[in-house]
Amino acid sequence: MRVSDSPAEQRSVRPKSTPSASDSSGKKKESDNGARTFATLALGAGGMACLLALLPAAGHDQMWCLYAANLMLHGVKLYGPQLFESNPPLIVWLSLVPSAVAGWLHLPSTVLGKLFILGLEGVVAAVSLEMLRKLRLGLSRTVVYALAFVFLTIFAVMPARDFGQRDHILALLCLPYVIAAALDAEGQPTTGWKAICIGLAAGSGIALKPHQALIPVAVESVLVVLRRRGKAGSLLRPEPLVIVACGLAYLLAIHHFAADYFAQVVPVLRDVYCAFGHLGWPQLVGEAVQLHILAVVTLAAYFATGRHRASALVTLLIAAGIASTLAYYLQGTGWYYQQLPALSFFTLALTFLAIDAAERVRLTTPDWTPKAAAALCLLALGLTTHFSGYPFTPARSFPIDTPDPTFFAGFAPGTPVATLTTTVDYIVPPVFKYGLKLAQRYPHLWMLPAILRSEDPQGEPLRRVLPPARVAELDALQHAAMREDFARWQPQLVLVERCQDPTVHCQVLEDRHDDLLAWFLRDPGFRDIFAHYHYARSAGSFDAYVPN
Repeated sequence: MRVSDSPAEQRSVRPKSTPSASDSSGKKKESDNGARTFATLALGAGGMACLLALLPAAGHDQMWCLYAANLMLHGVKLYGPQLFESNPPLIVWLSLVPSAVAGWLHLPSTVLGKLFILGLEGVVAAVSLEMLRKLRLGLSRTVVYALAFVFLTIFAVMPARDFGQRDHILALLCLPYVIAAALDAEGQPTTGWKAICIGLAAGSGIALKPHQALIPVAVESVLVVLRRRGKAGSLLRPEPLVIVACGLAYLLAIHHFAADYFAQVVPVLRDVYCAFGHLGWPQLVGEAVQLHILAVVTLAAYFATGRHRASALVTLLIAAGIASTLAYYLQGTGWYYQQLPALSFFTLALTFLAIDAAERVRLTTPDWTPKAAAALCLLALGLTTHFSGYPFTPARSFPIDTPDPTFFAGFAPGTPVATLTTTVDYIVPPVFKYGLKLAQRYPHLWMLPAILRSEDPQGEPLRRVLPPARVAELDALQHAAMREDFARWQPQLVLVERCQDPTVHCQVLEDRHDDLLAWFLRDPGFRDIFAHYHYARSAGSFDAYVPN
């Protein structure tokens, strides 16, 4: 029997069991370096968020929702003859809050809208960090600051002008749900009011973008697989049940408070959306190269790590990212903001894979990294400031050069203005910037592309072939709306985009050249109204008409 070790063996063992003071101080210094590095990067990300998302004007969709909410506060009926929105009502209902508060405080509604989103981000960040501390015990300061940097980058820098878009809000609201699912997979299910709140948040996010209902389907399906592998977790979780209940309650609310959405909007949207969501898979991939590169890199890192070694959180984030990518395909437009949920989930999954890899190899942080991070942040902030320029204009907005700003010179706030174009970007921002009144019920002529392609099938054909009788109905609906809008608001300025010009490429009509004004003048009623206007001048891609 061995009683004691030799002196040589004792000397070799002792350093392992009793770390020296210098070793401890070295590890603390490395930890401080990592924390300072990521704290600096987080501050830089906050500065980038100010330059790209907070100081500039809100995006056109966010402006339109706030404009619609303000009309509702003044008694205008949503989906009525003065306000015809194509989206489900929840985003406009939510916009009532910042719009009302802005009215009470006499502040711009876009400012209040962004402040509300910032508050939401703060709540989601706090809740997510609390849940992550349960999921990953002993989170170091370095990891916390790294997560802060990634969170700010994903939810404040990447959205840029799309800060506050429905897809951005959806990704925020669904994040705690995915983390809760990971906790459940690790045998720490969320219960009680916390689970209900998480389910309500995710359900509200999905109600904003119903295509993203694929997220809970994918997450719950992956949880079933994880349970079969021996992971803990209950079969009947409260969160998905609350999500389903939230969806049903939303349908009932629409039926009760906005029944015209089902009766009037959905039939029209079913027939005309095909003109917008017409891209095939190759085109959708081409419009989202960054998303697909990120997805490939994340999946490669996941399989290199090993599916069984990767955490449940990483697996579920990847599942949510794949589901969001499929939802992006379903919408068929290729627009950037519809990629935001998938970009968010894949980036988070790659982040946790990187954190796990760094912990496994005990990655150290050199002394020079905090200074390098500071230099990188200053460079990024300087370049962004130089090439954008717009945050420092007096109006704190994007420089509006289309339509030409001189069109609006001399018009008092509240002057009704109509713009005939298929591009929402050319209608709503000038209304906000100059305080004008939108003299039409639509944010843009979103029905017209499908009508034009059906009546004169030049260029790319519609994927949905409409019967002639239905085309005639939509034609009459668009003409009647324009007649009524001009009669109601009597616009003092009418701008018409020259889509017929070979050098002009109107949105969703890029492959053809239609004369929008000539199309509306086919209607005798509108022709009589427009006889009281005369051509004033042209600038850029627009012609201006004013009353006689």
